Amino acid sequence: MAEDPWYRSRTLEALGAALADMRDLRGLTQTDLAEKISTSRPTISRIERGEAASDATVLKAMAAMGYELIAVPRGRTVHVETTGT
Repeated sequence: MAEDPWYRSRTLEALGAALADMRDLRGLTQTDLAEKISTSRPTISRIERGEAASDATVLKAMAAMGYELIAVPRGRTVHVETTGT
């Protein structure tokens, strides 16, 4: 089984595109994801277009798809390893 990709997002647009890709990889519609996190489909659509949404909603969406947010200073190197957890 292939590993899930990881994403680097420096803009709201890039974060939205990453969330859309995560959702697509899991075979979820915007409505499916919205229902999982108790929000609306238009909210998911706004997030995926890079428009403003609450931080809590974005974090809930990421968590519902098995992702977490890590903040890293620009110019630093990040190494991503599979831990088996």
